[in-house]
Amino acid sequence: MTHSLIYRLIIMALGIPYLAHAEEQTSQPIEQCYSAIEMPAKLSTLSAKDNRLQILSDRIQMMQDQTALFDGNIEILYRNTMLNAANAKVSQKEQTLLASGGIQYYSPGLKVSSSEFSAQLKDDKAVLTEADYQLVSQSGRGYAKEMSALKQQINLSEASFTTCPQGDSSWALHADKININADDGWGEAWHSVIKIQDVPVFYLPYMTFPVSDKRKSGLLFPKIGSSQRLGVDLETPYYLNLAENYDATISPRFMSKRGTQLNTEFRYLTEEHQGQLQLEILPDDNDKPAGFGSRYLGHFSHSGELSDRWRASVDFTDVSDDAYLSELGSDYSNQSDTQLYRQASLNYFGDYLNSEIRLQGFEILGNYLPSYAALPQIDLSSAAPLDLAAGFEFNWHSQYAHFRNDAATINNADRLHLEPSIRWPLITPAMELVAETSLLHTRYQQNTDQSLQLVQEETNRTVPKVQINAKLNMERELEWEDSGSLQTFEPQVQYLYIPYRDQSQIGLYDTARLQDDYYGLFRENRYSGLDRIADTNQLTIGWTTRLYDSEDTELFRFSLGQIVFLDDPEPIDNSLLDAEQPADSVLASELLWNWSKGWYLNTALQYDSSNERMVKSNVTLDYIADDKSLIQLNHRYSREVSDYEIAQVGFLATTPIDDKWKLIASYYRDINKHHMIEANFGLQYESCCWAIRVVAKRQINTNLELALNDLSQPPTFDNGIAVQFVLKGFGEGAGFSVSDMLSNGIFGYRRPYLLNN
Repeated sequence: MTHSLIYRLIIMALGIPYLAHAEEQTSQPIEQCYSAIEMPAKLSTLSAKDNRLQILSDRIQMMQDQTALFDGNIEILYRNTMLNAANAKVSQKEQTLLASGGIQYYSPGLKVSSSEFSAQLKDDKAVLTEADYQLVSQSGRGYAKEMSALKQQINLSEASFTTCPQGDSSWALHADKININADDGWGEAWHSVIKIQDVPVFYLPYMTFPVSDKRKSGLLFPKIGSSQRLGVDLETPYYLNLAENYDATISPRFMSKRGTQLNTEFRYLTEEHQGQLQLEILPDDNDKPAGFGSRYLGHFSHSGELSDRWRASVDFTDVSDDAYLSELGSDYSNQSDTQLYRQASLNYFGDYLNSEIRLQGFEILGNYLPSYAALPQIDLSSAAPLDLAAGFEFNWHSQYAHFRNDAATINNADRLHLEPSIRWPLITPAMELVAETSLLHTRYQQNTDQSLQLVQEETNRTVPKVQINAKLNMERELEWEDSGSLQTFEPQVQYLYIPYRDQSQIGLYDTARLQDDYYGLFRENRYSGLDRIADTNQLTIGWTTRLYDSEDTELFRFSLGQIVFLDDPEPIDNSLLDAEQPADSVLASELLWNWSKGWYLNTALQYDSSNERMVKSNVTLDYIADDKSLIQLNHRYSREVSDYEIAQVGFLATTPIDDKWKLIASYYRDINKHHMIEANFGLQYESCCWAIRVVAKRQINTNLELALNDLSQPPTFDNGIAVQFVLKGFGEGAGFSVSDMLSNGIFGYRRPYLLNN
C-alpha cells in the first residue's frame, strides 16, 4: 500500500515545500488562525517500521474466490497511517483493496476526507476520489477530484491549494492537472490559476516546480516601487540553475524616469572556492544629457583555499560615475557609500613564516582627492614567537609597499618597514603582564614629476618603542534581584614610550587620525598605517566592570579610561597637526546596560577634559518588547568628520496595532543644518494566509559633488512609496517580518551593544 506516500507527496505538490520557510517569517501564530485537527489516539501507537496490513471491523465475510468483505467501524492500519471506512473489500487473488463510505485517512502530518479509496497492492498504487486534504503541522489545505499515488509518483486532477483557514477564500491556487515525480525531484502543473476571493487574477498554462531541495530555472518574485528619482521601478528576476555548484540571475529593471537596466549575478561554490560576479548596466539614462554614455556597476568577489597553507581572495567594485550609487542604488553597495574598496590578496601560512601579497586601493566617489593605491603590499612575519631564555620571546614583522597616485604631488613611492621585537609575557587567569620593546625602521623612496616641490626622495626613520601592559581580573559574588550574581573589576595600566622623529618629509600614503574611543586608548599609535608614528611618553589608565546574572548573562558593562602624557607630544607636521593638542588625552567611556527586561542603554563618550568640550558621543536607548514591537531613540555627535561637525538625532519604532495591523515609523534629523535626513512611515496588514505592506519614504538626495560643509545649496529630497503583497505559503519565503521592514533606508536598525557572556 502507498498510504505513507500520500502525505509525503502531497507536501511536495503545489509548491508546498517552501511553506516551512514562509511560516518561519510569519508573525501570525498558526494556533490563532486554525482550529486543532482531531487525530485518532491510536495513530500515536503505530510505527512506520511495521509493514503489516491490518484490517479491523465489526463483521467479516469470506468468499470462496479468496475475497474478504468487511463491514462496520473499519480500521485499516499500515505503518504509521490509518484509514477509516464504512465498507471494504480485499481480494487476495487480484491483490486489490477497495473502501467506500465516509473515507477518513490519517497520517502524522495529514488528514484526508474522501468518498472512495482503492489500492492495487501488487503495484503499490493508491487512488482517492473527491479528496479534501488538510496539513496537520503546517497551514495548508485543498481539494483534488482524484488523487493517485504510484510508488514515487503522484497525480492530482482538478486540484486546489490554499493556506487560508476553513471558510476563508482570500486566495487559492487551482490547476487542472498536477504530476509529481519524487525520483527526479520535479513537478508539473497544467492550466494553473491563482484566484483571490474566487476571482482569477493570474494564469499560467504550464509550470514546473521543485519537490525537493533541488533548484530549477524560472521567474522569481518581482520587485515593485516608486520614487521621484526613478519613477515607477519594476524589477523581474529570472533564475538560471546552471549546475549544482553555480547559478545565475538575470534581472531586467524598468525605471520610468531613467530607462531599462539589466542586472546580472553569477555565483559559484566548490569545496575550496566561492565567489560571485555582478554586472549592472543602464545603456541610456533618460535623466542625463545626450552623450552621457552608459552607466554601469561591476563587482567581483572570490575567496578560496589553494592548499592547506595558501589562501586567496579578491574584492573589486567599479562604477561608471560617482553618482551611480546615490542615484540608481544597488544591492551590492549602500547609497550613502563614498568609496569603493578594491583588493586582491594571496596568503601563505607556514610553520615559521606567514606572508601576504596584497593589491589594495580605494575608488573615492564625489568631490574628494583620489587616494593612494598599494600595488603591491607584501607582508612577512614570524608564524610563532621564537622562545628565548628566561621566558622572553622574539617576533618580527616586515612590509614592503609600492604606492601610486597620479593626481598627487608624490605620484609614486616605495616603503620598506622592518620591525623586530622582544616580548616578555606573564599571563594567568588572575593577571596579565606583558613587556615589549621594538625597533621600527622604515625607508622611503619618493618620486614626483613636480621638480619645484621640495620632496626628499630618499629618507629613513628609525624609532624605538617600549611598552608595558598590566591587567588584573578580579571578581566577587553579590546578590542582585534575589539571585546569585557575579561582578568583575578589570583595571588596566599601560606605559608607552616612543621618542620624537621629524617626519615632515614623508608623504601620507595610508595614514589617517584614529578615533580615541576606550579601546583606542591602548593603541600603540594614534594613526593608521606606518607613515606617521606619534612620539609619546604616556601612561594609560583604564578599568572595566561587568555584572553577570546567575545564568552568566552579561547585564552591565562600564569602561572608563584616559591617557596621561608624561611629556607633551610634539606636532608631527602641519599636514596632520592635532588642533589644540591637550596636555592630557580625551576621557573615554563606554556603558552598556540591560537594567530591565527589554530595556537596553548604550553610550560611548569621548570628552576633552583640558578644553572642556565633547569630542564624540553616541547614545542609544532601546525598548524591545518582543520580535514585533520595539522603540529606539538615538543621538550621535562628532566634532570632526572630514572637517565637518556632525550632530544627528533620530528615532525608530514599530508596534502592533492589533493582531493583524502593524505600524512602523522612523525619523532622523541633522541638528546643525536644521533639516530632516530621512523619514519612513509604514503600515502592514497580515492575516493568516496573506499580507500587504505600504511604506512611504522621504530621503535626502546625496550630492557627492558638494563638500560636507557646503551650505550654499538647500538639500533636495526624494519621495517614494512601495507596496508589497504576499500570499503566504505560495512560492519561496517572502521575508515579511518586522526586521525586514526595519532594514530599509540609510539608517537601518542596528543593535551594536549586544550584552552576552
